[in-house]
Amino acid sequence: MTVERFWAILVKRWILIVACFVVVGSGAYIASKFMVPQYASTAIVQVDIRSGSNQADYTSLLASDQLVQTEAELAVGDPVLREVASHYAGVTVAELEGEASSTPKLNTQLFDITVIDSNPTRAANIANDIARTLINQQVQQTQQESSLSQQQMQQDLANTQDQINDTTGKIAGLQNKPGSQGQLVVLQAQLSGLQQHYTQLQTVLAQLELSNAQSSNVLRIAQIAQPVLKPVKPNVLFNTGAGLLTGLLLGILLAVLFEQLNTRVRNPEELRELLDWTVLGTIWRSRIATASKQELINPQSHDANVEAYRILRTNVGFSGIDSPLRTLMVTSPMPGDGKSTIAANLAIYMAKAGKNTLLIDADLRRPTQHQLFGLGADKKGFSNAVLMFSLPVTGQANPAQFAGPIPPLRSQGFAGTSGTGLEQFIHSVGIPNLRVMPSGPLPPNPSELLDSRAMQRLREALSVSGAEVIIFDVPPIRGISDANILASKVDGTMVVVDVTRANKHHLKQVKMLLTQAGAHVLGCVVNKQRRSRSDSSYSYYYYYRHEEGTFEGNNEYKSPVPVEDEATSIMSAARNGMRVGGMNGKKGGRARHGK
Repeated sequence: MTVERFWAILVKRWILIVACFVVVGSGAYIASKFMVPQYASTAIVQVDIRSGSNQADYTSLLASDQLVQTEAELAVGDPVLREVASHYAGVTVAELEGEASSTPKLNTQLFDITVIDSNPTRAANIANDIARTLINQQVQQTQQESSLSQQQMQQDLANTQDQINDTTGKIAGLQNKPGSQGQLVVLQAQLSGLQQHYTQLQTVLAQLELSNAQSSNVLRIAQIAQPVLKPVKPNVLFNTGAGLLTGLLLGILLAVLFEQLNTRVRNPEELRELLDWTVLGTIWRSRIATASKQELINPQSHDANVEAYRILRTNVGFSGIDSPLRTLMVTSPMPGDGKSTIAANLAIYMAKAGKNTLLIDADLRRPTQHQLFGLGADKKGFSNAVLMFSLPVTGQANPAQFAGPIPPLRSQGFAGTSGTGLEQFIHSVGIPNLRVMPSGPLPPNPSELLDSRAMQRLREALSVSGAEVIIFDVPPIRGISDANILASKVDGTMVVVDVTRANKHHLKQVKMLLTQAGAHVLGCVVNKQRRSRSDSSYSYYYYYRHEEGTFEGNNEYKSPVPVEDEATSIMSAARNGMRVGGMNGKKGGRARHGK
């Protein structure tokens, strides 16, 4: 995903992102306000080991540093917390484990005992109680161990003293006996060893007593815990900020996720990015929900689509600058996308620009052009013309005569003459420079008819008929082969997309089908685009314009102002709305096709 695409998603889904941002942030703020305040109190305990001399040696300092971490762990151990819990009714060891914590201070002989509780006074009392309990347990354990050691040493001294007394008595008994010199020497040596051992035991006992006296106060409370009235939990500012940030990230994540899962296409930018086709124009959705097809044909000057169809006409003209563009096929992905209406209006505006235009209803399944222009259902048309060119050469008219040119179009339309053959299928609709060939009777095999040799002869006849632009209104391309058959036989293909129901999968399928058919895709037309207030500026273009013409009576066309020429049309469209559809920034206005 590119940065531009990511930014487009954020802009498109900004409401979702803002909603998540506000909802999660507000929820975090409200939840913080309703949380029970928690207060923290801290007692500081010092670990102090003194050496025998007045100056602390390295061994004592090292032992003190090691004891800080050990004692910090013991402070919140089960023996200490169990004894503290017994001092308070209703307090369990599990609760104290969640409330109490101990943290050594780096490079010091201190560690903190912190208790968090809903009552600041009780938090301070429990912190101090933990510190005192730890010290008392350490003192009791030290005293107990020292007492056992002293008792053992005293027992050794007593045993040694008894041995000395016994040896001394034996020596005294042998001194007056003759021949006992050897035994006396042995007993004297034993006595000397016992006396020396006794002296060592006395020394060790004295050192043990001195050591116990010095280490009896290894732990001491350096600072007692005091009640703190400012709560540490909840941190409303922090929680709200974290909620806002979480909501923002959640909104962005949901926006990207919804965009990836979304199969709809609702604006020209999405359509252009999906298909990589030029958007030739944007036709706005009628504000009249019950507007009939007749009301959508040839919109008047007050209608925003007047300028939209001028832009479409101009962009189609730009598409044929480098190569001739005489035959144009108009199709759509699905029925009901409005292709027939746009084909009719495009033909009308081509005619208004002074181009001799022929509109052919090649939809031999659900034709509508005869209804849009008020032609009778019994009028001969496209199917009749194809069948005429399929007639064998008989004594009747030679089919070659039908390939002859139709007299050039004039300002009032086709000037058909008898004997040309095609004039019976082409009908006037009261608009200068425009003639319509309706569908005619519906054949049982439209696809075979369109792919026949007769259809090829008809196209050859139309190519020399004098019509400058021939527009084919064909069926939707998905599910029907009619459009695929004609796609490769016309100079350009235009796809009409109803953005109120466009589907990405359908559009990709349309592009694939046209590519396989070898169609020269001029681009697509966005139909039924919804307008917001920001689009109301389009009415500016029509405020001071005269009406270009209206249908009066039986489809008679009235033109109170001269028909604009091609140069005026191109300049007007380029000046007022090329960005609607536009040429996508291509040099020379050459449209990108689907190949």
